Amino acid sequence: MSQSGPPADAKQAQAAAMAELEAAQRKKRAIDSTLANLENSIYAFEGSYLDETAASGGNIIKGFDNYLKPPTTNLNKKKIEVTEGDRLFSTSSGTYQQSLVAKRQYDIEAAALNNKNSSK
Repeated sequence: MSQSGPPADAKQAQAAAMAELEAAQRKKRAIDSTLANLENSIYAFEGSYLDETAASGGNIIKGFDNYLKPPTTNLNKKKIEVTEGDRLFSTSSGTYQQSLVAKRQYDIEAAALNNKNSSK
C-alpha cells in the first residue's frame, strides 16, 4: 500500500505550526513598532529638553557651569544647536536604528493589509 504524502494529522500539525509562527511574527512586528515609537518619543523629549535648557544656564548633558552666572541680555544670541553627540539617551539605545527600520516595515505591511481588507 503506497501513500501519496504525509498523513492528515501531520498536515494539520504543520498548518497549526504555521499559523502559530505567523501570529508570533505579527506580535514581534507590533512589539518592534511599539519600541520604535517609544524610542522616537525619547528622542523628541530629549531634543525639547536640550532646546529648553540651553538658554537657562545648563542641563545634565552640558553641565551647569553657566547656571549661576547672570543671563546675557544679547537679544541676537544665536540658538545653540543640538548635536547628535548631545543626545546621550537616544544614542544609548542599541536598537534605535533597527527599530526605525522595523517600524517602517510594520507600517508598510499594515497599510498593505488595510488596503487589501478595504478592497474586499
